[in-house]
Amino acid sequence: MRRTSLLSVAAAVLLIFGSGRPSPEASAPDSTVAADLTDSTLAEDCVADAVALAALQSASLGGVAADDWPPNAIGGLVPPIRSVADPFPTFDGIALDTENDRVILSDENRHSMLVYDRTAGNFSNEPTEPVQWVFGPKTGLGYIAGVEVDPRRKEFYTVNNDSGDRLIVFGYGDHGNVEPKRTLVTPHQSWDVSLASTRDEIAISVQQANAISVYGRAATGRQAPLRTIRGVTTGLEDPHGVYFDETHNEIITANHGNWTQIRPYTPYDPLVTDVGDYKPGAFHPSSITVHAADANGNVAPLRTIEGDATGLNWPMGIDVDLQHDEIAVANYGDSSVRFFRRSGGGAERPLRVIRGAATEIVGPVSVAIDTKHDELWVANYGAHTAVVFPRTASGNVKPKRIVRNAPANAATCGFTNASAAAYDSKRDEILVPN
Repeated sequence: MRRTSLLSVAAAVLLIFGSGRPSPEASAPDSTVAADLTDSTLAEDCVADAVALAALQSASLGGVAADDWPPNAIGGLVPPIRSVADPFPTFDGIALDTENDRVILSDENRHSMLVYDRTAGNFSNEPTEPVQWVFGPKTGLGYIAGVEVDPRRKEFYTVNNDSGDRLIVFGYGDHGNVEPKRTLVTPHQSWDVSLASTRDEIAISVQQANAISVYGRAATGRQAPLRTIRGVTTGLEDPHGVYFDETHNEIITANHGNWTQIRPYTPYDPLVTDVGDYKPGAFHPSSITVHAADANGNVAPLRTIEGDATGLNWPMGIDVDLQHDEIAVANYGDSSVRFFRRSGGGAERPLRVIRGAATEIVGPVSVAIDTKHDELWVANYGAHTAVVFPRTASGNVKPKRIVRNAPANAATCGFTNASAAAYDSKRDEILVPN
């Protein structure tokens, strides 16, 4: 990386950590660990890492990596005139551990993992205090999405989606700015992860390659997947939420419906190097596909839930209630949660829908079903909240309680993965694509 780029990264870190109020801090088992969570400490760590790497590269490289390049330029750690940034976490993935009474949520905005007590939440306007917070440059957390938990081994997983290309694993004792227990290189744009504990396997959805890759649970480094479901016949089209159903030996996946053939970004992305003849992209209805857990290659789904009657619209995270034979879907497109028969197929109507202003569901991205305590958790992308309902809730109903990661009514910018910016001089507006 060039020195100018590194300094830009450092400046961006200062912008993010210095421009807004700090997020709520978790209470650590050790007060010295809690101190690591302060914004100033994390900002200093990020800048120090970037500057140290820049110094090493400048010492060994000339030209644009040298201190005097470009000639007569003014640069360095220059603070911005103003900034537009959300200083608070944004919930994305969610996973429940009812054995140890924990709920784990990923935060793609400030690149962290927040762990709460299962009974957390109320109707206070103040942020809910997490019991554990993994946060900082050592963690390797970036634009993270889906979350999974292993109650027996007391580990939790997340995947870096649009940057980083890693599955990252932490333990219940990890807190603050810590290195992960292990990492696994994953295909670009992996989104969700689901654990099959008995089989000792994990399934990962891959948006870009329209695929599901299955790895050994303890896989690390650049270990290859055990098998991959991928191809036009599979019906996988921009897959997001995935659930590994060991009981019925199936893998259930939520699909946005858009499909295209992707060329490789790098030679290290094994899923998209052998693309063959180019095929034009297409838009299809959103769907839920069900494949055999042992499927490999370009194989058709066992069944598919798809059609206007389903109301599926940008389905994101999913969870399966094996006890009551239901699939719950976070339906981002209309801010609802929809329930379907696990064995259903075709254009069938949902069993029930939770939707409306009273629900406080705003841009839901993930769901988690708690059959032990008869509850349903929903993580909101469009608000700084996760909301909890009775498991059988339906219609425009109020939640039982709310977990907040920011004060009530805190604004959200609407972007956490901005890839560019443009100025519209006619309207005097800044345009930010996501």
